[in-house]
Amino acid sequence: MMFRSAIFLLLPFLFSFSSFAQQSDVEEFLKAWSVSDKSQTQKAEKTYLILKKEYNYEKFKAISEKLDLYLTTNSDNRLKARILMFQVLGKREFSIRLQQQDTLKVAKAIKLARNLEDDQLLAEIYALAADIDFEGGYLLYNLKALELQKKIGFNYFSFVQNRFFGASIALYKTHDYKESIAYGKECLVFKNIKSQNWDPMVYIFQLDVIGASYIALEEYDDAIDYYKQIIDTVSSKAYSSETKELWKGIANGNIGRCLFYQGETQQALPLINAHLAVALKYGQWNNVALAENSKGEIFLKQGDFSQARSSFKKALSAAIRSHRLEDKVRATEGLVASFANLGNTDSLLYYQKEYSSYLLAQAEVVSSGRLSSMNSKILFDNGQRDLESANASISKLEQTRNIIIISIAILAIFIWLLYNRQALKIKLEKQQMIFESLQVKAEVDQAKNSLQQFRNQMIEKDQLIINLRQSLQKSVLENNLDEAQIGKKLLAYVLVTDEEWEKFKDDFNKVYPLFYPRINAILPTLSAAEERLASLVYLQMSNKEIASTLAISIDSVARSKRRLKQKLALSTAQTLETYILSLA
Repeated sequence: MMFRSAIFLLLPFLFSFSSFAQQSDVEEFLKAWSVSDKSQTQKAEKTYLILKKEYNYEKFKAISEKLDLYLTTNSDNRLKARILMFQVLGKREFSIRLQQQDTLKVAKAIKLARNLEDDQLLAEIYALAADIDFEGGYLLYNLKALELQKKIGFNYFSFVQNRFFGASIALYKTHDYKESIAYGKECLVFKNIKSQNWDPMVYIFQLDVIGASYIALEEYDDAIDYYKQIIDTVSSKAYSSETKELWKGIANGNIGRCLFYQGETQQALPLINAHLAVALKYGQWNNVALAENSKGEIFLKQGDFSQARSSFKKALSAAIRSHRLEDKVRATEGLVASFANLGNTDSLLYYQKEYSSYLLAQAEVVSSGRLSSMNSKILFDNGQRDLESANASISKLEQTRNIIIISIAILAIFIWLLYNRQALKIKLEKQQMIFESLQVKAEVDQAKNSLQQFRNQMIEKDQLIINLRQSLQKSVLENNLDEAQIGKKLLAYVLVTDEEWEKFKDDFNKVYPLFYPRINAILPTLSAAEERLASLVYLQMSNKEIASTLAISIDSVARSKRRLKQKLALSTAQTLETYILSLA
């Protein structure tokens, strides 16, 4: 009975102590988040470490509510931005699914940091935006964060390597392998510079991404070097026995792939079998698919088509479980080759359809590569900065104008006291003319400078987008060794003769098998010339490029487009280009 009474007496004390501790944390956090010099990032990271080590989700929710309450009576934009970041970071730390309101918090934090003109704070928020894939801009926000971190100094940020790794893996997914390798190597540099902040697995993942990129580029010796580095790295004490076994298997399997591609089949097969065994042991279905595809390729080369078929079927089953398009493409391509050699027409046609479907899906993912999202966000980012700069310039111009007006008014009063009305009138008119002339000139000069600055920035960004688009176009079909040059050939043909058109049409059909059936179903009376024009429009070629390709004038291209639009019975609001792009 006495023990129970003691517990009841202690409860208010414990509640009071908990509230006091939370209030103390709030004050500590707000003090750290108020810092605006270059030490701000490291001080903020200490508060995130407290969140990670000392908090559970209930405690996080309680302090988050206290911070919201603080914002109701305080309007410090820096603290607002930091609190919004903390609330999103807390949800990520405790694996709480982010909602739309959380993405709105990130957007608001970005806006607040821009208004503060604090690039260091903005770099931190960009990094958070990348980590949560804010508006699909994983690559964009990693690159923007790196741009600002480099400007400020990498030494002021603790996890720079994560930004390079993020950019590297995003570029790998869009098949921009050379850029992926470049960013990946930058990531590895930081292992010795900021070793205390390294997640050991990030280093392994980065080595794997670089190795896989070299395999995609068919630079097998370099790939082998990076996979050997994985084996050397996981041999240290920093990794668990399971991690060591799994990653040694993965590394050896990829070394085996490289040896096979170099013609060393006898050395390759034991390494690939070891990879498969480890992948099956730990249920790593993406690695099961990778190993089975490699075995299938070996059997196919050896002429053992039944064994190849079996391996490719196992690879496809594993790829479906792991949702890996790249492995589905490899597996169905191998099954097509296997059934073709076995003479099984029905299965051949079935897997040819599956292969085409997966290939088109992969091409869509790679070619898009979030390019449209990146383009709009880069332009939006520049627009925001230009808008703020323009507003500041307008404000300064208005202040200058007001000073001039006041000065003239005072001068006018003084002159009026000294001279007669007529003289005063003449002088005022003269002063007014001078003022208006100066004002107009100042406004014109300011407008010219603003336009020139804006034009220069747009040219730079447009060039970036063009380079990215070209890189993506060149890499759309790199996953298919038999058709690796189709994208280049599509843009290289001059479609003047029937023979040249047939060559173009054949390659076009390989890449976009649904296009011609659909447009001919919609418009059975489509002429050969109109079919050529529609193909080039679908490739998003300009009128000038189409004219050059077809050896006709630009005016002829424009007229042909108008006739085709009328023939398709499109409304005035619809553009021919948008309609044709929707057909495949």
